[in-house]
Amino acid sequence: MIITDFLMMNQSTDAIVRAIESLRPTADYVKDYIFPVTLAFGSALLGGLSAVYINKKQDQQKVTRDNLVTSIELVALAQDCLSSLVSIKANYLNIDSDDPLTRARNFPTIISTFEEVKFSTGSLYFIRPIPTENKKILESIIWITKHRILRMKVKIPPAEKLRRTWRNSVRIGAMFGNYNQVMGLLAYRNRVNEEVKEIVSSHKDGIKPDDAQGILGDKLCGGYVDITQSCVSLIDHLIIEFHHFLLEFPSIATSNIKLSRVREWGGVPSYENKQEAYLNCLKPIIKPDYSKFFPYTGMSKEQAEKHYTFGSWFD
Repeated sequence: MIITDFLMMNQSTDAIVRAIESLRPTADYVKDYIFPVTLAFGSALLGGLSAVYINKKQDQQKVTRDNLVTSIELVALAQDCLSSLVSIKANYLNIDSDDPLTRARNFPTIISTFEEVKFSTGSLYFIRPIPTENKKILESIIWITKHRILRMKVKIPPAEKLRRTWRNSVRIGAMFGNYNQVMGLLAYRNRVNEEVKEIVSSHKDGIKPDDAQGILGDKLCGGYVDITQSCVSLIDHLIIEFHHFLLEFPSIATSNIKLSRVREWGGVPSYENKQEAYLNCLKPIIKPDYSKFFPYTGMSKEQAEKHYTFGSWFD
C-alpha cells in the first residue's frame, strides 16, 4: 500500500465517522422536556376547567328547573283550592237575606273531604323584589348600561308596596293558611248544622224564625249563626285572593326564573276562566245586617262588622 492509498483510506474513514456523528440526535430540551410537560399540564387544566364549567351549568340548570317546578306546582295547588271553594260556594249562592239566622238556614251541609293543603313559604326563596330575568332585548341593554356600566344603584320598591304584591311570600302563606282554616270551619259547621237539623226535624210543624233561638238554645243558635257567617265571609275573601294570585303570580315567578336554561320545560302556566258559573262566584254574597247579630252573639254592629270582615292586602 502506497502512502497515497493510505491517506485516501483515512479520509474515507473520517467522512464515515462524521456522517455517523451527524446522525446522532442533538439534545433539544424545549422539544424533549418542556413541551410535553406543558402540553400535558395544559390538557389537564383545560379538562378541569371544562368539568367545572359543565358542573356549574348543570347545577344552575337544576336550580332553575326546581324553581320552575315549584312555581308550576304552586299554581296548580292554587287552582285546586279555588275550584274547591267555588264548588262549595255554589251550594249557597241563593242566600239573599240580610238576617243572620235566615242566612244560616240557607247554608246547607257541605259534602266534602275538607282536606288541608301543605305549603312552605321557604320554597319561594327565588322570588325577588324586582324582575331579574327574561327581559326584552332593549330592557336588558338599558339594565346593563345603567347598573353594570354606569354602576347606578338598583331601585328597590318600598316594603309597603311590596307587601301588597304576590312577591310577598307572607301574603301567599296567609292565603293557604286561611284556606286550611275555612276547611276546618266548614267541617265543624257541618256538625252544628246536622245538630240543628235534628232538632228542627223533631218538630213536625217546623220552627218559626222567632222561636228558633228559644228552641235551639242561645249557645247552639249563636254558634250556628256565627260560624255560618264566618264561613261565608272567609270564602268570599279567599276566592278573590286565589283569583288574583292565579292572574298575577305566573308573571312574577317568570320574572325571576331564567327560562333559557330550561327551554324544554316551558314556563309557568297562566290562568283564565270566563265561565259564567265561576264569574258569579266572584261576586260576594250580600252582606248581612250587622246590627242583627246582637241577639245571637252579643256583638254590637261595629263589633260584628269588624269580626266578619277580612281585610284586603291593598288596605
